[in-house]
Amino acid sequence: MANGQVNDTEGTGTNPRLAILRRDVDRKIIQPLQQHGWTAVIDQEVEHGEYLILSAERASTSHRIAVFYTSATDNASYRRAAAVVEHIFFNGAPYMVESFAGGINRPVEPIDAFPALMFGWNAATTQGKFAPSNEQLANTSRPVTRRAFRMLVSEQPIDSIWLRLRQLQSVTLAKRLIEDRALRAGLELDSNTIKSKADGLAYALRNASDYFQASDHRNVSQRVLNLYYGTLAFAFAEMLALPNGAISVADLEKSTKQGHGLYTADGQADGLEDLVVGIISSGFFPVWMRAMGMDMAHVPAKKPRQYSDLSAMAEAPWTTTERLFAVIPEIGDLYADIFPGAAAWLEPRGDMEANIAGGALASAKLGRSYIRLVDEFGRLSLSDIAEFSGPISEISEVDSKGDGRHFRVLVDHVGKPNAWEALDLHNSPFKRSALIKPVLAGVTAYRANCLVLLYTLSIVVRYRPGLWRRVQEGDLDHLRVLIEAFLVVVERILPEQFLESVLGQRIYAKQPGGF
Repeated sequence: MANGQVNDTEGTGTNPRLAILRRDVDRKIIQPLQQHGWTAVIDQEVEHGEYLILSAERASTSHRIAVFYTSATDNASYRRAAAVVEHIFFNGAPYMVESFAGGINRPVEPIDAFPALMFGWNAATTQGKFAPSNEQLANTSRPVTRRAFRMLVSEQPIDSIWLRLRQLQSVTLAKRLIEDRALRAGLELDSNTIKSKADGLAYALRNASDYFQASDHRNVSQRVLNLYYGTLAFAFAEMLALPNGAISVADLEKSTKQGHGLYTADGQADGLEDLVVGIISSGFFPVWMRAMGMDMAHVPAKKPRQYSDLSAMAEAPWTTTERLFAVIPEIGDLYADIFPGAAAWLEPRGDMEANIAGGALASAKLGRSYIRLVDEFGRLSLSDIAEFSGPISEISEVDSKGDGRHFRVLVDHVGKPNAWEALDLHNSPFKRSALIKPVLAGVTAYRANCLVLLYTLSIVVRYRPGLWRRVQEGDLDHLRVLIEAFLVVVERILPEQFLESVLGQRIYAKQPGGF
């Protein structure tokens, strides 16, 4: 209870009106004052006359005002307030103000006129060009922050992305990035660690650039190999940029000496699409996944000896080449033309109808909202939707009006502003946001799926010439266009994604005038 507040008489309606007044005063006066560094409080609530007395202080300057529930208040109440305040406001529309506030020697105005008075108070407490400092804020230890994203605008966005990546090939600039990320993470790194990480980061990015740019104008076989090793170099750079990640290239080499952490095996049939790819616990890939925060405890230590051994593995640390193509949304149309299986991604869309029916504002405040997940090709079932990651429930199918299959789901996003922030969505210049289903040991990171697919293709290129010849010019030549389309996607999207992971900052690359 504020100082001087008078208890309401039973049934007069004064308390509800004062509650409305407190709400409006907080929104229109107290919060704006606090945003400008004023300390503002309600000193008194007066039942007779239904008004509030407020005080505000900044830079040793103080003010006192009164705010009435309505302008149509008895003159005696106005006079009592005027004796202790310098300015009077009233809530709501003016009504016979001259009559009710007659003879008052204080300004009387609607509450919406308060900003003009506040600007005057601000000017009077400003020293030259500077507002007075907030001592409480100045004495508070705050984490180092920076803008959460970086906007790149260029006629050719990929050129702008590579320019930033080339910047970090400088050891000096790589060192500054390492220092900045450590500062943001609240970690202290010694000078030797910073130098070692910066040397390794600059080298890894130069290596990645060499491989990616060498893939230009090469045949498909060479592009596959160059892009795989370039992506591997990018993954090195990502781990070296992490404040608590690898300290040197030599550290990462210890994992690669044990292999790439991936293997291939013949599938049920002899086609490329049936070729099995899996993860083992030693080697580079599981080390990278652990750096991303993934649990690799369920991954086997050794490659299975035969196909029948795969079915006995828990949590599917293996998949097929066909399912890896299924997680790439940008080539979804080609995948659907070639394979009868279902895509492993969904397009999320808003569901205004469901949220209005359930109370859109209530849903947002409760942290639970309905969205639609759209299967463009109409091949996924209700049980398939349940296998997607994220805080989704209440899965049901709704009328799509012929646009694939639509599934309504409830998303729990408590602590986040909307459902999209609660889902791990993939975005790219070629496709609207997509929710990707984990098809390999729970891996959902787009760049990781791309590396596994590139690894699989590189194995076929190098060690399975008979199978690769069938893709190039034989009975599997329908897969060649799919592979070429995938390589184009890799060349455009992965540099941007790895720039994000190295900087620790969201990247938006667009053309001038674009959204």
